[in-house]
Amino acid sequence: MITVLVTGAGGGVGQGIIKSLRLISDLPLRIIGADMAAQSAGLYACDKVYLVEGCRSPTYLDSLARIFEAEKVDYYIPGTDIELALCARHRDEIARDFGTRVVVNPLEAVLIADDKARTAAFLAENDLPYPKTWPMTEALTLDDLPYPVIAKPAVGFRSIGVEKVGSAQELAAYPGDPELTIVQELIGDDTREFTCTIVGVNGHLSPVLALRRTLRSGDTYRAFPERNADVEAYVTAIAGKLGVEGACNFQLRLGSDGVPKVFEINARFSGTTPFCSQLGFNPVEFYIKHDQGIGYSPEIAWDRAVLRYWSELVLPRAALDQLQSTGELAPEPGAQFSLYGAGS
Repeated sequence: MITVLVTGAGGGVGQGIIKSLRLISDLPLRIIGADMAAQSAGLYACDKVYLVEGCRSPTYLDSLARIFEAEKVDYYIPGTDIELALCARHRDEIARDFGTRVVVNPLEAVLIADDKARTAAFLAENDLPYPKTWPMTEALTLDDLPYPVIAKPAVGFRSIGVEKVGSAQELAAYPGDPELTIVQELIGDDTREFTCTIVGVNGHLSPVLALRRTLRSGDTYRAFPERNADVEAYVTAIAGKLGVEGACNFQLRLGSDGVPKVFEINARFSGTTPFCSQLGFNPVEFYIKHDQGIGYSPEIAWDRAVLRYWSELVLPRAALDQLQSTGELAPEPGAQFSLYGAGS
């Protein structure tokens, strides 16, 4: 039996990892879920669940340690961005003390991905295409900025604070702190935007799955797999330079010349992990099987599209109450109601 701990079961990334684990039919898997809140829907798709401290708590690692010990966890997959740097710093320690493999990228890769200014600088240093990037404090002094441009926080998420700016007056009115904001050239248009997934296991990189996407509130809600040799070679080159271990997500656009330029890196499993899994490339399966010495090759359904929709989970209140009061629970398996019928 292979035991996998997934944190952040209340969020889309954690739930996508759990979904992808459930799609692996030929491995004996036991899924442990963890989150801060008993009302996190993803917990109830797991075999055993725990409430944990918030990641910023000084005792967060202690709350994980009790799970590592009690459940003999083989793989720990962090499902929230805020955990990544902490996990990268303590990866070797956790492996030594508990025999648990933390599926996380190297610390330097996490720090580069967390800061969009550092991302652009990293791409430039490695002679890889990137959007021209300026600190806001510098951009405000330039007379030849190629409007329209994109203003956004250097450290941010879910497209919060990302604005298309058409003039110097609009740039001066941008509401963010200039010291924490960057300005980038506008690459292509919405129809040429991709989210790309690649997985690294012990120095071996997977193929790249590029999805042309449509966004809503910062999340991908329509996706179309597309072959593009330039995108795949570009993403593979970046992943190699970063030393990707686990999954990494690259968001990019194609310019009018067809050259791909990354504007954001997520050094973790993406919110589109279940999209990839259901299209024939399960990133979680790729990682675990290759780490276990088991063959796995993606078989992409290129003629398919993915449309995301809402669903609901109905469960006994007693389960919520028990988890809230005791901090752990073995959920009863139940049928999930879906727009397409129970169990879909």
